[in-house]
Amino acid sequence: MKSDRERWNLRYSGTLEEIPLPDQLLVESEPLLKSGRALDLACGLGSNALFLAERGYWVDALDTSMQALRRLQKEIRERNLTIGTVLADLDYYPVRSGFYDLVIIFYFFSKGLIGRIMSSLKPGGLLIYATFNYRHLNLHPGFRHDYLVPEEGLAQFFPNLETIMSAENSGEQGNVSQFIGRNIPCINPL
Repeated sequence: MKSDRERWNLRYSGTLEEIPLPDQLLVESEPLLKSGRALDLACGLGSNALFLAERGYWVDALDTSMQALRRLQKEIRERNLTIGTVLADLDYYPVRSGFYDLVIIFYFFSKGLIGRIMSSLKPGGLLIYATFNYRHLNLHPGFRHDYLVPEEGLAQFFPNLETIMSAENSGEQGNVSQFIGRNIPCINPL
């Protein structure tokens, strides 16, 4: 059985597919975006990281596929943007605490990553998240269950964030969960 890294490297090494458009949820969220430091977890070919860098963010783009990151680095040079790329296994990568104004994750889910996502956000930081939910099994019965958002949705994993938007049955087949939340700073009473 191939590792995740081997599977993704194989996927991105074969064809020279175009860099896809940024995810529609990110594009629709543009009014919420400001600037600052952004983290794109499981960035793939980096279309979302490129979108953010073009809007003034300093982006750290992490992925397990060296092939995807090489393609992204070529695009970064051609567009003259500032994006740091990191080859990382997200199950183990130590994300910096309280460092990011924006964290985005598209089509990757791991319960073990939730705590690190939360701790990485600065007070007032924004999380934009979209990934496959349990309904995805209707389309792809062999999909790994632990990579799917359960029926209760993404919001259950981020109770300390102010919910801006939560949708559990998005996508053409209702197989995508979406969540946008803000890390509300705690106010200590005097």
